[in-house]
Amino acid sequence: MTRRLAAALEAESCSVEEWRVLSLLSDGRGHTMSDVADHALMPAPSLTKLVDRMVSATWVYRRKDPGDGRRVLVYLSARGRTRHRAVAALAERAQDEVLAQLPDARELEEALARLESVLQGTPVRITAGP
Repeated sequence: MTRRLAAALEAESCSVEEWRVLSLLSDGRGHTMSDVADHALMPAPSLTKLVDRMVSATWVYRRKDPGDGRRVLVYLSARGRTRHRAVAALAERAQDEVLAQLPDARELEEALARLESVLQGTPVRITAGP
């Protein structure tokens, strides 16, 4: 799946890791660098370089955590939301192409959504099928 995703994202000059960061930050909440590193499946030093590039491109920005001034949170900027929407369409298409080749693709998609929700500790949102 990662290879398919990488190939699809290439059209927007977006890496899989960059997509993972955009995807996480698209929830509108600020996230710590360690949360972003976990979601992007990247070691902290590599993530710092990626986020630095994304800050330079004005897709994300950093702010001190209002609840804990020692922590820094990363947010998606307005320009980053635009990039996320463009890249999300490519990522969704790549996922749909893979799932379409599997039997009971909808059930698998729902199971993966539940698994991701459990791993992230977030509520499951599943849309009704066609």
